[in-house]
Amino acid sequence: MGCGMSRLAKAVVSLAIIIMLLMPGALAATMASIDATRSQHLPLPRGTVRGPESVAFDGEGHGPYSGVSDGRVLKWNGDKLGWTTYTHGPGYDSQTCTATKFRPETATESRCGRPLGLRFDQRTGDLYVADAYKGLMRVGPGGGEATVLVNNVDGVPLRFTDGVDVDQTTGQVYFTDSSMNYNRAQHEMVTRTGDSTGRLMRYDPRTSDVTVLQADMTYPNGVAISADRTHLVVASTGPCKLLRHWIKGPDAGRSEPFADLPRSRHCHIPRLYKAYCRFRA
Repeated sequence: MGCGMSRLAKAVVSLAIIIMLLMPGALAATMASIDATRSQHLPLPRGTVRGPESVAFDGEGHGPYSGVSDGRVLKWNGDKLGWTTYTHGPGYDSQTCTATKFRPETATESRCGRPLGLRFDQRTGDLYVADAYKGLMRVGPGGGEATVLVNNVDGVPLRFTDGVDVDQTTGQVYFTDSSMNYNRAQHEMVTRTGDSTGRLMRYDPRTSDVTVLQADMTYPNGVAISADRTHLVVASTGPCKLLRHWIKGPDAGRSEPFADLPRSRHCHIPRLYKAYCRFRA
């Protein structure tokens, strides 16, 4: 969704800056000397696809993989092959899902899907996709059409599935639904109205059970599990905050402020939050 930084290269640059801010002093100083001109720009396929929301790498380090505006998740195969289609949701059709000058992406994405968060289960090779319209999806190693796992919770449809992360030990999947009132195409209304109907949830692939960990959240976006697997960090767009939700220990089930992010015109850009979260607090 993002409003300004619509290119993968900018997301990578944002991640590098955030890591430098969070690293210990000596290491950060080393990072600061990196020559940014050596970064590689991976241009998207020509046409009207745009808007890579997040990136993921598989268990073998291949990629990156990134979702784009026509409903596909693309895989980068190196300079010779470039981008290829890795997966898409049910209902995707290249002719009707490709935006044109007279048919904007907002007119097709509710049917074709809009992949936002991506995360591999490194043990199984499965890729989990948080698709804004179709819900939580999964595709096995090798790609192909993804299977919708969750599109409603407790009888309430997922209107704006956004972030996803996987516990690489248990395989449990954590994901967000940014709003129960507005979809992705209406994302500005979520911020403008201060909508606080978002949810943080857990999906158990062994039982297919879904648990709402926290409700009534203000625009929950990116989510990341901590390295010690004791808590989640969730980006709250609009308020420009990161929240910590405890999933283990004496505070399990409790949420608390984790960090305030500087307010700016880019404050609500989810990719920046997700890069911040994925430092693995």
